[in-house]
Amino acid sequence: MNRKLSALFAEVPPSPSYKPEAAVALKVFASLPPSTRVFANPVRYQLEIPANGTPIKLDIRSFGIRGKLFEEDIIDGNADAFRVIFVDLFDRTPSLGDAKRFSHFIEKAFKSGLAQIGKIAEFMELFPDASPDIVMQHCASLRKAIRSAGPVNASRIPEELLAAMIEIHMKNVAVAAVASYMRSLKPKDFVNGTRRFIRRAKTDDPFRLLFSLLLRRIVNDDEMQILGQMGAIQVHHGSEGSNMVARYFASLHTRSISDLFTASQMALDCGRHFGAISDMTDFVRVLERTPMAKRDNAIRDRILQGNLPTFGHPEISAAGRDKHLEADPRPSLYLEPLFHAIDRGTVTVTPAVRKRAGLLERIYQIALIEGVEKAKGGGRLRLTPNTDFGAWLVQEVLGIGEADRTIISYAYRGFGWMMDVREQLQQPIIRPVIPPDPAIVAAYTSTRIIPDMITRVHSRLAAGGAFHKLVLSK
Repeated sequence: MNRKLSALFAEVPPSPSYKPEAAVALKVFASLPPSTRVFANPVRYQLEIPANGTPIKLDIRSFGIRGKLFEEDIIDGNADAFRVIFVDLFDRTPSLGDAKRFSHFIEKAFKSGLAQIGKIAEFMELFPDASPDIVMQHCASLRKAIRSAGPVNASRIPEELLAAMIEIHMKNVAVAAVASYMRSLKPKDFVNGTRRFIRRAKTDDPFRLLFSLLLRRIVNDDEMQILGQMGAIQVHHGSEGSNMVARYFASLHTRSISDLFTASQMALDCGRHFGAISDMTDFVRVLERTPMAKRDNAIRDRILQGNLPTFGHPEISAAGRDKHLEADPRPSLYLEPLFHAIDRGTVTVTPAVRKRAGLLERIYQIALIEGVEKAKGGGRLRLTPNTDFGAWLVQEVLGIGEADRTIISYAYRGFGWMMDVREQLQQPIIRPVIPPDPAIVAAYTSTRIIPDMITRVHSRLAAGGAFHKLVLSK
């Protein structure tokens, strides 16, 4: 690592001084742990949308990172993933030189993972249907056996620890991407076929190559923009499950950096985390087997049972019988660039995929627009979609395999885990919900970018035929 990069990685943002007062029920405690200076996700917008003639009020949450970069910066093209990651890790925007050095280091780490193609092929020959997470964990165990990256603790020099975390994480991302692509090949072509594809991709951008390997084709500019924006939005999410796992492992001074990333990745695959994506796939299969005349009732039954995948949220009021709900903006942020590409005719799908997308559209209409009434006078139960609704649709339409649909989130969110580790080693702040420092909340400014985008996506899904312009493959 050169001197300038070492100096960059040595920058550790100051720990927050703000400590929230304990609630009345917790006054037995002198104080709660300090807050985070990284992430804030307050309600920033109110929006009224039509739902079958009934106006529904939405409180829309939208995030900011360190009070310096906001969701709007990503969706209007002012911040790509590298910029989001940099602000997350260093609490400042990068200079041109720092941005170049930082992105080059990430690219180099990813390429070092590609050097493991032979070892990945050996594993895939034994287990040709293995999903990427399994192959990542196998390679991580081999890496752990030689203890090359060392532990995670406060005595580590900050720049050395960060460099090691980036190297381990990007090696894992490369392993996952290669393993996914190998599933599309015959065993005799695992090594040479993968290498030929990587040469044909002609890119040093690790994320662009990741998308191409997952799609089994050279990604086009529309696909790059759709998936890149979706990934950048997922870099950090405060106190969600995988971030808390990273903090716990840091607080316990795990002896292996590989273990920290393996455990956090496992959290993504849990049934109450990204398991909703798999659950939606299962439910779509149920609907495909259900006679058309009975599908709406099947959807309503799942709503009343309280287990409609990708709708509702355990931490926000995304379900209720009144006309006022909280809403996650991310489904709309993922879907609008997809709709733009569909309208330009640059997305090609099979008839089965277009039908599946239509089923998700109908689920949206019933869950949010129509609502479901259990008993007369009880009000109509409505639900808003969460991030997994948009992520499922984007990945289904673009053609990412069902076994690979947490990999993009893993690739980007791993950098959020790194920031959690660095902050956690400075001070213990673990608890189920971490309130943000008021200073980063106060930095928010009001714009109409996100509410307007939600309105457009809602109108398209409400009108029906949102996916009719999808070009069918021959």
